[in-house]
Amino acid sequence: MKSIINFSIKNKLAIWIVTIFIIVFGMFSAFQMKMEQLPNINEPIVDITTIYPGASSEEVSDKITNQIENGVRNLDGVKNVVSTSMQDASSIQVEYGFDKDLKEAEQEIEETIKNLNLPEDAQTPKVARLSFNDLPILVVSVLNQNSNLSEVSNLVKNEIQPAFEEIQGISTVNIVGNETKEVRINLLPERLQEYQLRDQDVAEYLNSVLNEFSLGVKEVDNQEKVVAIQSELDIEKLKDISVPINPQSVIEGVDQTAEATPTLNDIAEIELEQSSSSISRFNGEESIGIQVVQGVNGNTVEIIDAITNKMDELEKQYDGLTFETVLNSGDPIKDSISMMFKKALIGAAFAVLIILLFLRDIKSTLISVISIPLSLLIALLLLHRIGISLNLMTIGAMTVAIGRVVDDSIVVIENIHRKIKLSKEPLSGNALIVAATMEMFSPIMSSTIVTIAVFLPLGLVDGPVGELFYPFGLTIVFALLASLLVSITIVPMMAHFMMSRKVEKRASRDKKHKGETYRKILRWSLNHKIVSFTCINILLIGSLFLIPFIGVTFIQEDENNLLIITYDPKTGDTREEINEQVETVEDYLLGREHIELVQSSQGGGNPLNPADTRQVLFFIKYKGSVEDFGKEQEVISAEIRKQTEGEWSFQDSGSGNSQMNIYVYGNNFEEINQSIGQIEDKLSNREEVKSIKTNVSELHDKLGFQLKLDELIDNGVHPEQVYSALGGGVDMRLTTINEEGDDLPVYLNTAKAIEKQEDYLKLPISTFSGEEIELSEVTELIEQEAPSAIYNRNGKQYGEVTINVQSNDINKTIKGLENELKGISFGNGVNLEFGGVSDQIEDSFNQLIIASGLAIFVVFFVLIVTFGGGLAPFAILFSLPYAIIGSLVGLLLTREPISISVMIGALMLIGIVVTNAIVLVARIIQNEKEGIDLREAILEAGTTRLRPILMTAFATVGALVPLVFTGETDGSGLISRGLGITVIGGLTTSTILTLIVVPVVYEALMKMKKKFKKKRAQKEEVNIEA
Repeated sequence: MKSIINFSIKNKLAIWIVTIFIIVFGMFSAFQMKMEQLPNINEPIVDITTIYPGASSEEVSDKITNQIENGVRNLDGVKNVVSTSMQDASSIQVEYGFDKDLKEAEQEIEETIKNLNLPEDAQTPKVARLSFNDLPILVVSVLNQNSNLSEVSNLVKNEIQPAFEEIQGISTVNIVGNETKEVRINLLPERLQEYQLRDQDVAEYLNSVLNEFSLGVKEVDNQEKVVAIQSELDIEKLKDISVPINPQSVIEGVDQTAEATPTLNDIAEIELEQSSSSISRFNGEESIGIQVVQGVNGNTVEIIDAITNKMDELEKQYDGLTFETVLNSGDPIKDSISMMFKKALIGAAFAVLIILLFLRDIKSTLISVISIPLSLLIALLLLHRIGISLNLMTIGAMTVAIGRVVDDSIVVIENIHRKIKLSKEPLSGNALIVAATMEMFSPIMSSTIVTIAVFLPLGLVDGPVGELFYPFGLTIVFALLASLLVSITIVPMMAHFMMSRKVEKRASRDKKHKGETYRKILRWSLNHKIVSFTCINILLIGSLFLIPFIGVTFIQEDENNLLIITYDPKTGDTREEINEQVETVEDYLLGREHIELVQSSQGGGNPLNPADTRQVLFFIKYKGSVEDFGKEQEVISAEIRKQTEGEWSFQDSGSGNSQMNIYVYGNNFEEINQSIGQIEDKLSNREEVKSIKTNVSELHDKLGFQLKLDELIDNGVHPEQVYSALGGGVDMRLTTINEEGDDLPVYLNTAKAIEKQEDYLKLPISTFSGEEIELSEVTELIEQEAPSAIYNRNGKQYGEVTINVQSNDINKTIKGLENELKGISFGNGVNLEFGGVSDQIEDSFNQLIIASGLAIFVVFFVLIVTFGGGLAPFAILFSLPYAIIGSLVGLLLTREPISISVMIGALMLIGIVVTNAIVLVARIIQNEKEGIDLREAILEAGTTRLRPILMTAFATVGALVPLVFTGETDGSGLISRGLGITVIGGLTTSTILTLIVVPVVYEALMKMKKKFKKKRAQKEEVNIEA
């Protein structure tokens, strides 16, 4: 190590070049790094979506959901399987542990599904990983005052969507509310009667002649080729299709006369129509909604900047065209990171000021603080190389690391500064700087390794907490290693370059005066060990009684000016009725004072729930921050629930989580719904309950047609004829035709109009002999009630209650609600299971407590290796418990609950606190090796190391001060003031008490060791004499 220090001093030019290299490439890396708000966390969930057109929720459950559930439940690593069976669709979420390779999981699920016997008319199940990337990063509404919705739709389809999709990093561009063209064939009842045609026969004929039929692979010209029957049509050709009077006879190969054969145009109206499967509105005005979803490797900020530029170009190009931005994930990212950078700069300024106040020398201060930018730039260079993004966690880690990266340089430069000012110092020049640096190398290396070792157990924390804090820990590790390198290379070089040996007598007198005051306090404590130790431990024990008065939460919520609401209409509501309800709610929202804009999307507008085409998604943007966002949600929730009968779900876009989940298992649908009603009645009036959402599925009337098997056989009627007859009145998609370069779907509307359920039984159906009978002769109509959706969890039918809780002590509040529910008398077959944030708190806190225990063990091991024994490390560890005092007092005074942020701060304290103790004990041991008496060695070490210990502690505190003033709207809930308060409070008390406790414990242990050696020596002498 001495050779490295010597090399740095003797090769200043080389070191300056390396320093410039670090600055240039570090800054280049910073500008090249992907920028995002949080690290990308892929939830270990694989989603399986299956579309089964025309099937009821019960049919979907029996034929689709149950089969897939049974197939995937026993796959390796599966924790939970949650499913929803609804009309026309099945949605299944397969949850794994965070250690599962999701690509492998997808492949296993796809292979399992291939072996299942699913209905032929069901679409192929779509298997995809669930990710935060599925959420849109940008939502805009497109309007044009000079054009109608159809013209805007064409512009979006032909110009805007392709322009957006060309931008690198985008996964999908979803369009909501756009109008599309389609061909409608409306059969005319009077014309059908004139030609003695039945609508179902025409439907069967058109379906057979318009669709492509594959005849398989045939060998043609010595090559295998796919042979298929197909037709290419446009609207005019479609009109000219001949429809035989008895279409069934054509299908069966019976001849028809051309004169008796009408064309499709003779019996139907064929029209090109505009239609829309979804509706989007902006501030009550019809618009086109665009949702941009980012790809896995996309850069959010770059994508949004590119789209913003493209929108500006398009607005200039098309008169009257405007883009109204509803959601922009790029601005919060830039604002949050900018805010964190400002805090880092302010923290660095505080640290520099504190160092200057202690050293009272500008040159020494400049040399010390050079480690801040260099260490952080080296960290950025390494982070960029391994693909870590620039986000709140990495920037937050740098903010936290500022106070610590300067520690090593402070200790080195303070020792050099001290030796230069000693009038009796025999060394000078290179030798003095090398000796001063070497003297401090062992303690700074030990303290750096110890601090790094603290973050190693974070790798054992799984789940979202482990994923989130992985880049946080990695950033600090890189920065600390860089600071150690800087302190033994660049700092000695700059010290030799800038500092001269001058003795400032006044400074020496001040130092001596301050040292003497502490020396007297320390001497008294050493002489009164029991009294001093008892008093300090009374403070420690007393602080533990503060814990019940400090709340517990998972992550402090960041309030935002964007509110996202979903609305699930009542079963049976038509599209027109839903639209009226949405307009009513929009009018109410737009009438509220602080709301700037409202965008609604009905019919497939929710990217995380595309299968539910009835759900409505609202984006509500406020003009600025709302004083009490929780209260605002309560007011809105109460009012819109009065105006509608469906289910509302609220979520804001902050990072906090305060949800309680209750899973209700029962024997049947009625039991579950009744129990959920009891829960709602019990908790709905509680002050802490912000909102309650259930997945209660309403019962709707079901008409069941039971086949009379004997009558079917007697009349020669095939079951498929019954299905075809009942399909009347439903849009039937026949084929796709090309019109002016566009592929347009063709739909057939049959002539039957069903107004009463009795009309179904009167529908005609042909027998084998050609005679027509009514449907009532071969089927029986049974009136039933059926759920609109069926929910299963791990193979059991269940219902779910989701409660948003508002409290400063989330954990205590949720536990209270759980105990209250346990007192309710439910049915015999009903069981409750609790989940949500309470489970997350328990799981994450337990893992972090284990990680902290492992960290202490690792620290102890490193100290044993460093000091070559166990007594000195044991004395150093006595500095840890007293950090609890300041941390708990700080949290209580600031009313900050214990959160993940606080726990990470406590983990950090383990590494930070022992640093000061290491510097102190290392000096004591060095004095002892030089032959100084134990008591004098302790007193000299205390007075000599007082200034560097206070400097490093106060510099760390100063760097963290900006975090204490974290606002609720700057997006930094994960790296929040909870972490700052914990470290500042803990470091303050531990530093003060370390200067007393560690010397007291060290002297006591050394005296005990000396007595033990003396007794053993005497015992050995007695044995020898015997």
